[in-house]
Order: sequence, then C-alpha cells, then structure tokens
Amino acid sequence: MDFTIFQWMNDLAGKNDFLDGFMIFMTDYAPYGFALILFLMLFYWRSKSWRISGLYTGLTLSTALAMSFVIGQIWSRERPFVVHEDITVLIPHAADSSFPSDHTTAAFAIAFALWYHNRLLGGTMLGFAMLIGISRLYVGHHYPGDVLAGIVTAFIAAKGVQMIRNKRERKKISAQNILSPYQ
Repeated sequence: MDFTIFQWMNDLAGKNDFLDGFMIFMTDYAPYGFALILFLMLFYWRSKSWRISGLYTGLTLSTALAMSFVIGQIWSRERPFVVHEDITVLIPHAADSSFPSDHTTAAFAIAFALWYHNRLLGGTMLGFAMLIGISRLYVGHHYPGDVLAGIVTAFIAAKGVQMIRNKRERKKISAQNILSPYQ
C-alpha cells in the first residue's frame, strides 16, 4: 500500500509545470520559512513568552531530529527511486536512507511546538508542514510511511517537550505560592 500511494502521488509529477514548481518550492524552500519563524521567535519577538516558546520550539526541533537520526540508523530504507524504475524524480537526491523523512520531521516538530503556544499560527504551520510532507512524495524522494514516521516522531518530541515545559511551569507556580501564600 505504501508504494501504491507513493506511485499515485508521484505519477502526477512531470505533467503540470505549475504543480511541479509548487511542489519543488515546498520541498526546497518552505523549510526555510519554518526556520525563519523560529529565528524571529528567538531574537526579534518583543514578548518574553514568545521568546521562551521559541526556545521550547528549538528544543522540540532538536529532539525530533535526534530521534529521527537514531531511527534512521536502526531502520534504513532505500528511497523509492533506488528501488523502483519509472519514478519521476524532480530534484536530484542522494541515494541515502529515506526513513523517516527529515524534512517532514523538522516541519512538523516546529508546527506542533507552535500549536502549543498559538493555535492559529500552529494550525497554519501544520497545514504548510503537511504540504512539505506531500511534496516529498511528489518529487520522488519518500514513501508515505517515511512521511508518516516523520509526523509521528515530531509529535512524540513535541508532546515530550511540552510535558517537560508544563512540569516546569507547575513547579514555578508552586514555588511562587510557597514563597507568597497570601497573594
């Protein structure tokens, strides 16, 4: 089924210049938009809460990519264009392991982390992250399972970091209540 879905998506490649250009843009350039938002959160947002969320977003991204690296070392999977003939590859790529998709992992890690801070921005970024994941199939670099594994990896990392953040916040509030019980 993994290859069937991949083939259905990849069969669209090379037939429509606009769609090809859009998918190439999503796979090559959209990840820089995610990095730019993270950079702005860390260094230019005036609100302290946004800067702190930027730190947690960076931690989520780092955690997700570390997890992705470990998973890739344990479970190596050849890319579709290595295994199958008649694959349309719109962008050249090294024939390294495709599991899980690092592009998808990174995009979803940032989007999930942003979701915890701001639902509107996070939801918008989740939509763009999904387009990045779809573009990885379209350009011939990944199977759907690679993309799904990236999403799950990012979700687990984001949930774990958010749990740590919530625990720290509860300790901080508890410490404030102990120091100043009559507020």
